[in-house]
Amino acid sequence: MEETAQYWLHALSAPMAALNGASYTAPDYHEGDDQSDLERWWGISNRAQLLDMLGMADNGHATELSEAYWQFQRCLPSQWQALLERLPERDRIKYQYAARTYPDCGPGGTRAWDLGRMSFLLRAGLKKSYITAEESLYLHYRLALRARHYYNSWDGYLAGYLFGKALWNVSDSSDQALAAELERQGNEHWNRCILLNLRLGASELLASLSWDLPLPEPERPASLEEDCWS
Repeated sequence: MEETAQYWLHALSAPMAALNGASYTAPDYHEGDDQSDLERWWGISNRAQLLDMLGMADNGHATELSEAYWQFQRCLPSQWQALLERLPERDRIKYQYAARTYPDCGPGGTRAWDLGRMSFLLRAGLKKSYITAEESLYLHYRLALRARHYYNSWDGYLAGYLFGKALWNVSDSSDQALAAELERQGNEHWNRCILLNLRLGASELLASLSWDLPLPEPERPASLEEDCWS
């Protein structure tokens, strides 16, 4: 696979790289010393745990709002309002959040929050020798298929990641505080750091990596377990 296509795949975890000062394009998330504590933050200490976690690409946190985004794009205004009125308070707040964010992220919603983190895990796992470079590229390609299914631009993808992160940030909030906490996420320190670092450090890179850049499908490595997510 050409270098530019590899850059595209690794850029799926660009928001996390922006947050942590990591590489946007290198196969390893951190070049030089390994700074990824997967065991502490993810409970991952071996290959099997890493590969098992990849299922979050399809069944992760984004499923919490997938129905909301699905309904918003299909309901007439009167139908949407009637739907909101039938929902419990917490669900109504989340559905309203989906409606507000839809213009920026589109029908993909917050899927990028899961896809970007799985890209990070692959790059961090490569650094720890849990997977090979060939396995990482193949699994990244599978993430890319999903990203392109749900989004049609880097802007939409990055927005989906940030909206997903914002929702995750307030997941422990009470029903009474949830709406206000979501409103404050635009000013949250680390969210602002991601946006600033992406603008300063990755805007030119992403502009050079067309969203529709041809990505040749790698051959599935024989070393991947038969039941491995892909």
